[in-house]
Amino acid sequence: MTNVTLNVKISSELKEQIRLYAEEKQVTLGAVTEELLTKALALSLEEGEPIEEHVEESVEEGEVDNQHTEEKRVSPLSDHEIKTLRKFLKKHKKKKK
Repeated sequence: MTNVTLNVKISSELKEQIRLYAEEKQVTLGAVTEELLTKALALSLEEGEPIEEHVEESVEEGEVDNQHTEEKRVSPLSDHEIKTLRKFLKKHKKKKK
């Protein structure tokens, strides 16, 4: 399983409740959030509720967030570009000392 980052906007009160719950269980905020989301989704699926009922708008393919922006594909750096970048950073680091 690959972990990814999910940024969501929630009320400060809810965040505080989750933080306190995580503190009580002595786990991280991320771990308890994942646990609660997993349980909520499983419960919803058990009750036979279609997930679409809980979503105000369906997301179109290609949309990434609520601002309707798309990620641009960027080719990875070549070996030569990486070597040049490392050389530049090493040189820059020496100047700071």
